[in-house]
Amino acid sequence: MPLDDRELEQISKMLERGGKMLADHCETCYSPLFKFEGKVMCPVCLYRTTQTSVTEPERAAAVETQSTKPAQSPRARQSLLLDEAIAEFVSNLAAKMSTETDLARIQVQLECIERGLRIIQLAREIDSLVSSSRRVG
Repeated sequence: MPLDDRELEQISKMLERGGKMLADHCETCYSPLFKFEGKVMCPVCLYRTTQTSVTEPERAAAVETQSTKPAQSPRARQSLLLDEAIAEFVSNLAAKMSTETDLARIQVQLECIERGLRIIQLAREIDSLVSSSRRVG
């Protein structure tokens, strides 16, 4: 499921608050996981949970402690490497932003972060289409 602007904003907020983007991805929404205040969490699922007022303790616990499934095919491994490279770039850019004082540069950096996250999302959508077409054909 594609991320909407509010969900992408949650990822940006997590970076701004000092969360560390991990190379692992959420099993539910495939967004990057973050380590924040000693916990591994998915900001998108956390946001979705608060928006739907779901208070299931099991779901909240699952959102905070997820890990990725190992990549099976060479294509999946290649896609995961792309995700990790972009996530690393976004994380480094966010770290550099913390010392930036020029608002125009901050805006450009945030736009780069958003583009990186959208590229990850598009790559996952393509992988999902390829995987489903292989199962059908």
